[in-house]
Amino acid sequence: MGKRVRAAILGNCTTDYVAGALARACSSHQIEAEVYNGPFRQYNQLIYNRDSEFYRFDPEITILFLEGSILFPEWYEVGRILDSPEKKNASVQGVFEALISLVEEIHKNAATKVILNNFKVPYFSPLGIMDHKYYPGLKDQIALLNLKLSEWASDKDYVFIFDYCAFASLYGNRSIEDAKMYYILNTTVSLRYTDALAKEYLRYILPLKCMTKKCLVLDLDQTLWGGVAGEDGISGIKLDLSGPGRSFYDFQKEILNLYEKGVLLAVCSKNNPEDVLEILEQHPHMLLKKEHFSVMKINWQDKAANIREIAKELNIGLDAIVFFDDSVVERELVKSLLPEVTVIDVPADTSKYVRTIRSLIEFEQMKLTSEDLNRNAMYAKSKERAAARGRFHTVEEYLKSLGTKMTLAFSNEFSIPRIAQLTQKTNQFNMTTKRYSLEEIKRFHDSPDHLVVSCQITDIYGDSGITGVCIVEQKDETAWIDTFLLSCRILGRRAEYAFLSEIVSLLRDKGIKTIYAKYIKTEKNREHAGFYQNAGFSVLSETESETEFCLGESGRLVQAEEIEVIVKGETKYG
Repeated sequence: MGKRVRAAILGNCTTDYVAGALARACSSHQIEAEVYNGPFRQYNQLIYNRDSEFYRFDPEITILFLEGSILFPEWYEVGRILDSPEKKNASVQGVFEALISLVEEIHKNAATKVILNNFKVPYFSPLGIMDHKYYPGLKDQIALLNLKLSEWASDKDYVFIFDYCAFASLYGNRSIEDAKMYYILNTTVSLRYTDALAKEYLRYILPLKCMTKKCLVLDLDQTLWGGVAGEDGISGIKLDLSGPGRSFYDFQKEILNLYEKGVLLAVCSKNNPEDVLEILEQHPHMLLKKEHFSVMKINWQDKAANIREIAKELNIGLDAIVFFDDSVVERELVKSLLPEVTVIDVPADTSKYVRTIRSLIEFEQMKLTSEDLNRNAMYAKSKERAAARGRFHTVEEYLKSLGTKMTLAFSNEFSIPRIAQLTQKTNQFNMTTKRYSLEEIKRFHDSPDHLVVSCQITDIYGDSGITGVCIVEQKDETAWIDTFLLSCRILGRRAEYAFLSEIVSLLRDKGIKTIYAKYIKTEKNREHAGFYQNAGFSVLSETESETEFCLGESGRLVQAEEIEVIVKGETKYG
């Protein structure tokens, strides 16, 4: 098992089977889950007692699994439905306030993400077809409660509303309920659907553990369109707004949605490039164009080799890739040769492609930053930079031509989410690979003993966004660099030397004489093991797994004079 997670489930019904399913779901994604399952209906006592077993467990993620018919049983009575709108709205408000009080109490006492289930809107009402005539009826009250919870949670990064109502609708309220098991064990979800429910909770756990994917690699024939480009041609392939080609059009719409959220797209297809490019650029119903793909491998080479090249060109790991291909043979080849790649079991029925892509949990995010939304444009600019590099005789000439500017900024409410994201995702140029949550970065920001700085790169090709982070701990005249990282998108441009040099300059201005740094070896950052020494630090100690460095008062660093550095604003210390 690669990663571990501590998850807690608190509920007003029996959740033992959900806890077991969650552990199995995590295991299927190479996550070792330790699950605390709160005693039956003890959630209030556990949450409001700061010394409870729940808080001692110290969960990273907490699921509040509350069944509506148990939480507000009076709503299901005819007498209550016939009450005045004022009384019913007051009741909705009371339940809402009680729920947010639970979440706020957890947030106050534990550094955990809270996943709060909303509530099923039942098909049946005691008033039958008259339910809506006494607004708000039973169904309206539950819908109003769900809406209030969504509105309240929308701007809070510590709580997410899991749409249990939609989950129940997807599989059918009657199907996910097992009356016999409810009366025997007080479980409100059928054992048949606990695995499906646990998979939905994985949508939160994967991004929490930095295990989301970055790139979707797509086949073309019988994947983005029906038929074969080389045989059927642009007029013969199936891709239209009605008829047999509609499923491919709708599938492309879903992929375009992923693209807009920052997922990188790549093509891996055995085809003649000219046949493919004609379809991409000229077919009237082709939504995905050449510019949507960061890399295109259209050749007769085996697909495992092509995917290796895609990962190399994008500077991402194979474990960041999801592969979608209609061919069982190609899928099995990639599974066999590249076990790190997530290979989708593509259905033979193309009408199920949309459902398949929607069911993917690998691309979920807990927060979308501006860098996520602009990622594809940034990669396009990177391709332009790479193409331009060939026009220069030396690397120095090329770097000077870029007109690179680096802006350093101290952490603030706008940059903190991106800073946390970079610590969680950056692997290659990350000196310690320490992962920090949003809450932990906020604590560093608020601490008088810490300095949190980000850097942003611009050049003649555009803005790369916030792509570097440095976290420093300070005491008297000494400082320790806790985290120093840069996104792979800006490596090879000497930005790391400019960033470190400016950090050191800032620390010198604050009276820091001695600066310590550390490199902790991982599988992915080995290439940069010598960075601090190359920059001018001295080696203090070295083991197989880590190296400690020091820069004394008279130490001087390597400069990157071709990069103009700007420091924006001031720290809270002046």
